[in-house]
Amino acid sequence: MDWYPASGETPLFRGVAAFASGRAPQVAGKRWFRDEQGRDISAELPGWPPAPTHQKRGEKAAKAGRGLGILGKATAVVVAGTIELLSPSGGSNVTFKGSDGAEPTDPALEVEDFPVLWAAAGSTARTAPFQLDPERRPDVHYRTDLQLTDLRFLVLGSASVQLPAEVLWDLPLAEVAGAVQHAFSTHGADVTVTFADGSWVRLDVGDKGSATKVVAILSGQTEPVTLNAAQQAAVDSWSSALPKPVEFVVNSVDAAAGVVSVEAKAHVGKKVVDAGSITLDAEGKPVLG
Repeated sequence: MDWYPASGETPLFRGVAAFASGRAPQVAGKRWFRDEQGRDISAELPGWPPAPTHQKRGEKAAKAGRGLGILGKATAVVVAGTIELLSPSGGSNVTFKGSDGAEPTDPALEVEDFPVLWAAAGSTARTAPFQLDPERRPDVHYRTDLQLTDLRFLVLGSASVQLPAEVLWDLPLAEVAGAVQHAFSTHGADVTVTFADGSWVRLDVGDKGSATKVVAILSGQTEPVTLNAAQQAAVDSWSSALPKPVEFVVNSVDAAAGVVSVEAKAHVGKKVVDAGSITLDAEGKPVLG
């Protein structure tokens, strides 16, 4: 899945990405596409093929949180033929806690509903490629990557890592207003990317380290984190036994002290898998604990 930057352009991040899916019982594994008034607009997005229509789970499924790693502190109540999730105190917010301790920051958008695209007519998010939706991809082997540079926000697509990547979405980085990472998500790797016009998309970027890196870049930290000679030698030695090809995500842990974390992502067939991580001090020595 080759892709090359333009002359004078610095790549900052490359990793798998797709529209996220819900974690809370009522919306688990589901996603919606909405306008600024909350209407479902999936049938209105230009060029998008049809996909199964998602319905929120009913009372029985919503209560079955244990099978999804959710500890529910809310009660499901049927009101006028619909399902509402209410807090024990009778408020409108719902409190869930995952087995990892993560809690939703906005129950209206993470528990009671799960939009992954929020866009008024004519806004940037409405130009998102349908291939980001796993249910609309050409085939099950199709993969989408998020590519960030110091100049652009891109989504790349390909049916195989051996084939050239197709540029599906290409935006100037200046059109991105910022990004937020969500701990309460399927892989702990959901990122909401907000554009300058207020529209947004919620993407699953595969793992927490990638989400942290994406948020840092899209929040203005576009200077790449580079390894010094000692750290590079340590990474080369550490990764020598990993399957190839392998890519690295480098994050700053303590900029003043020169401490960095390095995550390895190996290409295995058509998948990109986490192959481990290491934290190094400025001398290239592993930092433990």
